[in-house]
Amino acid sequence: MPNISDSIMQNLRELEQYYNEVHINEEEKEEMPALEEVLSPAQGESESIAKSFGRTKTFVPSHSHPSAGEHSVMGLLTAPIDHVADVFRKFPENTISSSTSTK
Repeated sequence: MPNISDSIMQNLRELEQYYNEVHINEEEKEEMPALEEVLSPAQGESESIAKSFGRTKTFVPSHSHPSAGEHSVMGLLTAPIDHVADVFRKFPENTISSSTSTK
């Protein structure tokens, strides 16, 4: 008989995954096209903002830290730790056998 807390955790993981997929779809299909319409394509405004945002992402934490509050110094200190932790969160769970690889 499965442990109730295990099934609850599995349901929460599935719900979080579903929420993230819906959120991403909403951004891609509704918010981004609306934003592109108001930015000036002739001046390369969209590309400039995208590059600036990409640079900014390296300096901010990727997860919320409520105990840090509004202290930007804490955000700068936790950002590198978050980025390293993200690498391990996204690390592949399955291995690829050498017989299926293309060389």
